[in-house]
Amino acid sequence: MATEKQIEILKGMAKAWFGNSQQHSIHAEIIRQKGFSKLADKIQAEAEGEWKEAQRVNARLLELGVTPTLAIDTYPIITDIREQLEYDYNEGLKGMAELNAMIAEFSDDYITRRMIEEFIVDEQEHTNWLAEHIGLIEEIGYQNYLIQQL
Repeated sequence: MATEKQIEILKGMAKAWFGNSQQHSIHAEIIRQKGFSKLADKIQAEAEGEWKEAQRVNARLLELGVTPTLAIDTYPIITDIREQLEYDYNEGLKGMAELNAMIAEFSDDYITRRMIEEFIVDEQEHTNWLAEHIGLIEEIGYQNYLIQQL
């Protein structure tokens, strides 16, 4: 049986991922309307992945006999592409630290622990991608980077 703290952690995860998914979806549309479809497709794929992660957390809550709550965290909408990438990178670093801290709370729940470990891997991959693209901006310049994202 899940503890109250575990339940609150899971509900918070779903709430955060639903919100972050919406933020990424809006950012993808902003990027697409500026004409950078390659980058927009990548950000939209990230939004869809986060939506699925939130659904997975809600499914786990149901497996634990808990009714998920309908809630969404709010995130800023950023119109500048470089600022979007930098914000997302910093949030990814924070998110990985938070997920790593959460694992200890699920030492008695292997299924949830494994799910969180998979989320950490996904977040690490996305954060690495962001670091690479921020590095590209620094190396080749912002305008040259944007040309690659057409």
